[in-house]
Amino acid sequence: GNYLLTLITNSSNLGCADTIVKSVQVYYNPTADFTFNDVCFRDTVHFNNTSSVHNSTSITGYLWVFGDGGATSNAKDPSHYYSISGTYNVTLVSTTANGCSAVANFNIKVFDAPSNAFLFSNTCLFDSAVVTNSSANPPVGSIASWSWNFGDGSAINTSVWSPSHLYAAPGNYLLTLITNSSNLGCADTLKDTITVFPMPVANFGFVDVCLNQAMNFIDQSIVSIGSIASVSWNFGDGSPLDTNPITTHTYASPGSYTVSLIVSTNNSCKDTVTKTVTVHPLPDAEFSATRVCDGSIVTFNDLSTIPNTDSLQSWTWNFGDGSTLNNNQNTSHLYPTKGSYSVQLLVVSNFGCLDSITKISIVNPNPVVLFTANDTVGCEPLCIGFQDLSYIASGINVQWTWDFGEGNTASDPNHCYNNGSVVLPEFFSVTLTVTSDSGCISTLSKNNYITVYPNPNAGFAVAPQTAVITNPVISIIDASEGANFWTWNFGDGSDTVSAFNPLPHTYADTGTYTIMLVTSNQFSCLDTSYQTVIIEPDFLFYIPNAFTPNDDGVNDTFSGRGLVITKYEMTIFDRWGNLVFFSDNIDKPWDGRVNHGTEIAQGEVYIYSFKVTDFNMKKHEYKGVVTLVR
Repeated sequence: GNYLLTLITNSSNLGCADTIVKSVQVYYNPTADFTFNDVCFRDTVHFNNTSSVHNSTSITGYLWVFGDGGATSNAKDPSHYYSISGTYNVTLVSTTANGCSAVANFNIKVFDAPSNAFLFSNTCLFDSAVVTNSSANPPVGSIASWSWNFGDGSAINTSVWSPSHLYAAPGNYLLTLITNSSNLGCADTLKDTITVFPMPVANFGFVDVCLNQAMNFIDQSIVSIGSIASVSWNFGDGSPLDTNPITTHTYASPGSYTVSLIVSTNNSCKDTVTKTVTVHPLPDAEFSATRVCDGSIVTFNDLSTIPNTDSLQSWTWNFGDGSTLNNNQNTSHLYPTKGSYSVQLLVVSNFGCLDSITKISIVNPNPVVLFTANDTVGCEPLCIGFQDLSYIASGINVQWTWDFGEGNTASDPNHCYNNGSVVLPEFFSVTLTVTSDSGCISTLSKNNYITVYPNPNAGFAVAPQTAVITNPVISIIDASEGANFWTWNFGDGSDTVSAFNPLPHTYADTGTYTIMLVTSNQFSCLDTSYQTVIIEPDFLFYIPNAFTPNDDGVNDTFSGRGLVITKYEMTIFDRWGNLVFFSDNIDKPWDGRVNHGTEIAQGEVYIYSFKVTDFNMKKHEYKGVVTLVR
């Protein structure tokens, strides 16, 4: 308001006073004040001036001092950008039209955002991109939240600090990281471009092969961007890896193998392809051939084999004599002449794998059969020695079989023929079969080579076969066949007789005689027949009917008497059948005693029994009675 200000001054002398009055105007002071918000670094601070003064006065001037090194503003509501984060003392001086002023001071904070940083590597399609977040907390506070934008339209990731991400297609993607601090959510944004390289498409070409053939492998891999930088072959058989784009490999065994090709691009993207290759087995060519002789057909039998994964499809024969044959598994061939021929069999499998084998086929020569005989005509038995004159061009003859025309065979070249007739000659064909050491057989036959004249069949009968010396006459009846001439020898030194039926012959003495008949025919062939006749002594046996054992030297003993007796038994019984004497010696007669010679038998009739065997071992038995006279 307005006030009267009075000043009264008094002197030291008498207190003389003087008074002065002036009018003093007291104006209203303003109230300086403002509002603001703390900000994040690089954000502008907006100040809201809320200074006031009594409504009878107005504020006519403002002075802002922002506290960052002299920057000021006279605007009522200024904005200010701080170039450095920190705490700043901001002063507002508000001045009225009367020159009254007020000051307001506040501290304002400018917060730092987090310091974003992350690391990554460009990746290949189908490989996850791995991002390593290395962002740092602000000087004041900490990182409160973050978000990842992978640039491919996928959802924002706010949960994983260092995420992995799988891109669906190759290309360049803008990778964005936004972090927010715990103070005002101050944010930092960092962007970078990540490249997802395309994957190569691994592929290769090959052709299956036969065992022992090199298999060709050609890399056919492609990539849409970049180039194939390296390859690695795994042939599936334990062999070392191969890094040549075009290469060959020879497998040691037939079978199926899994081959893998790993290709890598200039951006280190890799792809693998696996294929199964087949190494087909080779046939094992083999055959058998029959050993033949000249003029015979050789039979060839295929014995070739191949594992059952494949099969044999064709056979080609080269017979070694300028002729060939295709597609016959088993065959035969007639060679023009004997000799050795180099035969080759070429077998081909269903895949075209082949093998061949060459063997020598031998056509052996046949024996050349020749023979002679030391005689070809004669009377039976006609014994002939045959001489083999056969030979062979190569090798040796080892077996000779003779067929002498009589229905059987022999290896002995000596043979005796007989004639089954007694009138007509017989003719025999001779065949010689010769076998070589190679089993070749040749035969030579000579028809009616041997002529065998018949022998007469000498024969005769005698009657009787045995006669006694008292009637030693033998009658002879000729029974010969085919004979024209006869000669008789009676075996007793008498002259021979030539007659068809000789007269009966009388022998002069006992004994055994062989009568021989020799006959001949018109071919001068002879036959002889023999008969044995026996002239025996005549058997006689005499038994007396009484004897007188009185030691007078006459009829003192009793016994039987006879000629040509070989066995003798005499038994004496009394009339009651009691044995009184026995003797088995014709020279031991009964002397009339009994009981082993200790007693003299009484004179009476006794019964005797004689058992006698003659020189023909014929037994004779006699029973009767004898009178002992005393």
